[in-house]
Amino acid sequence: LQAPKPAAVLCTDRPPDCPTFYGLEYHGSISQHKCQDYLALDGSYLVRHSKNAVGFYTLSLRFGKDIKHYRLYYDGKHYVGEKRFDTLHDLVADGLVTMYLEDQAGEYLKNMSAGSYINSPHYTLTRSMRRHIYSVRPSLSRKCEQSIRLPQEEKSKFYVNTQEAGVEDANLHVDAVYSSKFYVNIPETSVEDTNLGVDAVDSSTQRPHRFHMHTFTGLHWCGFCGHFLWGFVSQGVKCQDCSFKAHKQCSFKVPNDCCPDLKDLQSIFGADLTTSLNAKGGGSEFVPRVVLECIAEVEARGLTTEGIYRVPGSQDQIDTLRLAFERDGENVSLNEKNVSDVNVIAGVLKLYLRLLPIPLITTQCFNRLIGTCKLSDREARVSSMQDALLTLPTAHYATLKALIMHLGRVCEHSAVNKMTATSLSTVFAPTLVQTYASTEQLQPADLLALANAAQEPRVVEGLIIFQDEVFE
Repeated sequence: LQAPKPAAVLCTDRPPDCPTFYGLEYHGSISQHKCQDYLALDGSYLVRHSKNAVGFYTLSLRFGKDIKHYRLYYDGKHYVGEKRFDTLHDLVADGLVTMYLEDQAGEYLKNMSAGSYINSPHYTLTRSMRRHIYSVRPSLSRKCEQSIRLPQEEKSKFYVNTQEAGVEDANLHVDAVYSSKFYVNIPETSVEDTNLGVDAVDSSTQRPHRFHMHTFTGLHWCGFCGHFLWGFVSQGVKCQDCSFKAHKQCSFKVPNDCCPDLKDLQSIFGADLTTSLNAKGGGSEFVPRVVLECIAEVEARGLTTEGIYRVPGSQDQIDTLRLAFERDGENVSLNEKNVSDVNVIAGVLKLYLRLLPIPLITTQCFNRLIGTCKLSDREARVSSMQDALLTLPTAHYATLKALIMHLGRVCEHSAVNKMTATSLSTVFAPTLVQTYASTEQLQPADLLALANAAQEPRVVEGLIIFQDEVFE
């Protein structure tokens, strides 16, 4: 309420080059020096044509004693950053509020997210939910430990203290497996037999939050620091699965403890890999049954089929088989009598992997695997691959291992099926890795991801070639 109010400086003579999406606040091509004559009041603003960048426009506004200039964009909505607004007035109003907060309460804002996560409002309010979820699968942590069979000293390499993680560690809240300082190795006893309590095993679920910028209506507070989510639009982030709300900066310090309501989960296709397996008590080494069934059937009668995984099966039959898995689960039979075309089974496997909300090879893991492609020494490359894969959640690691080992067996019959490691990696890379969000609005940050997308086949091919050593 105390922030300066936006006041457009209107141009009496509308310039002939004025875009249709700007009004009288557009002043044409004027210099920064000229802006000082127009912007005399705090909060006043105007739009001008950028002299140094033809075709671009600049938002100039006064805040206090300073005149600030921002490159202005329009794609149906006005924006200078990631927030989008219907009108320039709303954009400027939000910017003035943000600048006023940062100017008047900079130190206060800096210390807001410095508190302990274990004392945060979200952690306290969801404690009963954690207790319920853990009670229905008490052996979860032991299964996680047994599925990867990592020595404890190896796990300690990936210990991350979330209280010390800064903004530069922002990607850890999405992909890191051992991202919570509360991770413990659960002994062969029940939770009640330890003095750690239920809360100590929260991070063993390894379920990352899926945060997205969100516009909240009404009054909302950050679940991490407990402070108000200010702004007019895109005030913070919200987890798509458990509805956790937080400031964007606070979300960087939240560990992988998403606890969605299990009744809202999709049963098989499109469901998060870790959560769906945990809800069902885990699978064979945390590999989904649909993956195991498809792999077994392809190996039984598809290893010598030319173009296996490259040649598409009937989409109608793939959809029918998908519905059968959703309806009957483990009772679906994939024998030749029921599914005559093995390419349909291969298509169902690819569809399952493609629909995972969090890709099988997570972004953090993929970024580390890219570096291994540059190593010429075989032993160093294998070691780096192993380290990168250890950042995967348990279910992702086990499922990727089963799939890559299977693709290796397919590759052994390449003389007949014509599917080499290169061919298989070309087919599976877009399915296993998602380096950028496929939205209509391509963000500047997505450009690097698009460049990394060219590395996807090389990464998958390397895993297939070195599978015996990487997954030994």
